[in-house]
Amino acid sequence: MNDRNHDNSSLDFGQSYRKAADYCASQDRCNSEIRYKLKYWNIDKSFIDDIISKLTEEGFLNEKRFAVNYAGGKFRMNGWGKIKITSELKMRGIPTEYLQEALVAIDEDDYISYLKDILQKKMKQLGSNSPANRQKAIFFAASRGFETFLISPLLKNNDLLDS
Repeated sequence: MNDRNHDNSSLDFGQSYRKAADYCASQDRCNSEIRYKLKYWNIDKSFIDDIISKLTEEGFLNEKRFAVNYAGGKFRMNGWGKIKITSELKMRGIPTEYLQEALVAIDEDDYISYLKDILQKKMKQLGSNSPANRQKAIFFAASRGFETFLISPLLKNNDLLDS
């Protein structure tokens, strides 16, 4: 099962399934990632839907679990805001109900605390509390995927800026 030439067309269903299950076992995956990988590996197209169904039945694939873990990980490890997380999950074809559950699973106090921290650091880096610098800080936090309706009130709080 050499991935270099990606010629796995001779694999039977069981071998193809085991290859996909091993791939799913290494970390949570979503359906679109598995579908892409199976095509990339040149797995027989007639197996793909059945492999995905069996992976789901066996618990290797779970879109809800993937969404919650992805959102939490991207927030904690990468410092992404909910807008960016939402966009990435939508790109992966995650159903809206799972997307909403994933966002709710992010602790709101941690979320606001992290946003305050990055705004404080950015304002300190910029050096002054000028309107232009506040605008730069808004753009910075928004580019990380944070909501402007959360950013703006925090920047109006002088305690935040003077810390």
